Amino acid sequence: MEIRQILAPTDFSACSKQAAVCAYEWAQTFGAKLMLLHVVVPEELPSYIGFIPPGGAAAILEDLERQARLDLTQLLPTAEDAKVEVITQVVTGTPYLKIIETAQKEKADLIVIATHGRTGLSHLLMGSVAERIVCLAPCPVLTIPPTAATD
Repeated sequence: MEIRQILAPTDFSACSKQAAVCAYEWAQTFGAKLMLLHVVVPEELPSYIGFIPPGGAAAILEDLERQARLDLTQLLPTAEDAKVEVITQVVTGTPYLKIIETAQKEKADLIVIATHGRTGLSHLLMGSVAERIVCLAPCPVLTIPPTAATD
């Protein structure tokens, strides 16, 4: 198996930042290109800010996307030193669908994603993005559990 393109989705949690570091190390090892991806979820906007005035949602989404692009560029500041080509992308939509879509479009050879370790009712209600990606991905998926992020 040749690994030329690695996709690392992130929600900027500690777990997903650690997964991005792991993806970066794999990219170094295999001489692969690394794509860092963040998905902005428009359905979550009301829970963040309460009432949104008419026409305000688009401006808020633009701000969230702009901030995500900035955060992605700061996620791996040493990428140039290690000669790893790092691409960043911010998209809007349902996370697992956008991650699968990006993996297909970019012909990813590997997806490296964090699991958040939810169990019980939280897992049942929220589901697991990582679990859906493992089931639907067009390529192998490396999951990084929360314990790996704290080691």
